[in-house]
Amino acid sequence: MRAVFTELAKRKKALFAFLLLLLLPVCVMLTGCTYVKNWVRVEKLRAEVKKNPSLELIRELVPEGCYQLVGQLNSNRKIQEPLMVVAISRKSGRPEIVAERILRAGVGVYTALIPEGSYELFVFADLDHNGFFDKSEVIGHTKQGAPVRISADRSSDGHLVEGPPITLDFKKPESFEFPIQHKVTANSLIFKSLDDEFFDPRYGTIGLYNPVELIAHTQGAFFGLEEYDPRKTIVVFVHGVNGTPRDWKFIVEKLDRSKYQPWFYYYPSGLPLEKLGIRLSYTLKYIQQRPEYTINRLMIVAHSMGGLVSRAAINNLCKEGAPPYLKMYISFSTPYGGVEEAKQGVEHAPVVVPSWHDVAPGSDFLTRLYQQKFPESVPFYLFFGYRGKGGESSDGTITLSSQLDLRAQDSASRICGFNDDHTGILNDETVAKVLFRTFDMASH
Repeated sequence: MRAVFTELAKRKKALFAFLLLLLLPVCVMLTGCTYVKNWVRVEKLRAEVKKNPSLELIRELVPEGCYQLVGQLNSNRKIQEPLMVVAISRKSGRPEIVAERILRAGVGVYTALIPEGSYELFVFADLDHNGFFDKSEVIGHTKQGAPVRISADRSSDGHLVEGPPITLDFKKPESFEFPIQHKVTANSLIFKSLDDEFFDPRYGTIGLYNPVELIAHTQGAFFGLEEYDPRKTIVVFVHGVNGTPRDWKFIVEKLDRSKYQPWFYYYPSGLPLEKLGIRLSYTLKYIQQRPEYTINRLMIVAHSMGGLVSRAAINNLCKEGAPPYLKMYISFSTPYGGVEEAKQGVEHAPVVVPSWHDVAPGSDFLTRLYQQKFPESVPFYLFFGYRGKGGESSDGTITLSSQLDLRAQDSASRICGFNDDHTGILNDETVAKVLFRTFDMASH
């Protein structure tokens, strides 16, 4: 019997080594050994869900299957402090907190990423200013007996679900039905520098493998380096897989800030790309509707997988014609034809990152991406890199055939190549000069 177990152990070890060999190209391309750590985390979660299939655990295990709930907050005074929205489910017969989401000061909407189900929503404020949201500080909630239903038929785009408006009353707080104490954290929309710890590269890895954790960290999607100035052209920078806005530091430091204002879409790159694109387009639509913002001129600049996210966002944004403020789209080293290593990961990896499905050549996402014609009124500049290794026709990460996929070339206003590798293209003086000349073309 011992011999049988010894043989099984050997086979298991051999299988593990084989899988690592298959995964090596993907791991090298993305985040190295971090994949293995995520594998262990996911396996633990799977075991926990088998024992206790709570919605909170399901949300962490399969965030790609969740929906973004969005609703209006109505208040008789200006919201000047952070709030917290809590979603609870009674599916198991007892109340379960599924999600807790900090809402930034001044934001008039609530959002929560939650799985299918029915939920009661509660909004908290730190009324006693002790640094915590406490049980006795509920200032608004959904109507009793009328839970919010989250399901596919409630979403027109497969991601967003509109929730009911919640009225806030700061003067008559109510009490939550069971103990809760959550520390108040308030992230700003504005940071002095991309060197801030908020944009540390480790958060890019977190966003790839644990999207829920990055969403809790960012508390939002858009960030800038200065207060909004309607006289300037907004440049929305979209990072790539495993990235953060810091990837754009070299270019942003050379940007003419008297004319251009950098914004950054900070997203978890492990989620499905269509959903990330929808979130980007929704955020732009929401900002444009806010009375304190008047977007006159906006350009989108994306790197690597961020180009696929941006193209999906533009498709969603331009379904009924391009908005007049959208002046240009520029992509760097984007895998418009997909990445073969992602396909290998989907076919062989024991734990598959959701965005790998979309980046795999021939994916449903890539097929849909080109079914909608790119708007003729929006100039599209396709920048690619060609400094490969060992004679390979690539930028060292993305093949030229993928960067120059004919479906993308077909809608490009201009195609420009640079002797750079995949990350070097964002840190090249010549590239920056060409980019800024392209910006100026959209300003005339």
